[in-house]
Amino acid sequence: MKAPARSREDIENLAVAIRSIVGIGDAPFFPVMTFVEAVLPQIVPNFVFDVRDREFMGDRMGAVDPLSGAFFLRDDCYDGAARGVPRDRFTVAHEIGHLIMHVGTLNRTDGGGEKLPAYLDPEWQANYFAGALLMPRELMLACLSIDEVMQKFGVSRECASVRAKVLGMSIK
Repeated sequence: MKAPARSREDIENLAVAIRSIVGIGDAPFFPVMTFVEAVLPQIVPNFVFDVRDREFMGDRMGAVDPLSGAFFLRDDCYDGAARGVPRDRFTVAHEIGHLIMHVGTLNRTDGGGEKLPAYLDPEWQANYFAGALLMPRELMLACLSIDEVMQKFGVSRECASVRAKVLGMSIK
C-alpha cells in the first residue's frame, strides 16, 4: 500500500500538534493509553477501540483498519503500554500514527512490487510519527545521553538511539 507523501517535517509538525491537543506542553512523557482511551473518542467520529487476544491478533501487537479506522491492540500490548513498557508504548504510538495519517488515504496499488520511497511508505511514516510523538525534537535536543532519553520519554534504548541518529545527535 502507498500513503500520501509526507516529509519528516510534516510528520514532526503533526506530532507536535497532537501533543498540543493533549495539552502536555513540554512534559516529556506522552500518555499513549490516555490518548487512545480518552482523547481519540472525542476527536475521531465513531471511534472504535478494542483489546483482543492472540487468537484474534496473531503476531500483530496492534492494528488499525485503513478503511474504518477501528483500532485494535493485542491484550498483552495493551497491558504493557498501560504499565509503561517502552516497546508497547511505541507500538501504540505507531498505531496512532496509522489512525491519524492513513485511514481512508491509502492507495492499494503496490506499484508493481517496487520498494516504496520512505515518504510514501505507511510503515515508515507510522514509525517516524511514533518517534516524533514520544520524543519531540525540541525536548530531545536537550538530552545528554541515550539513558536520559530512555528515562525521560519512557522509550527503549533502540528507539532512543534511532531517534537521536535521525535528529543528527551524537549522544551515547
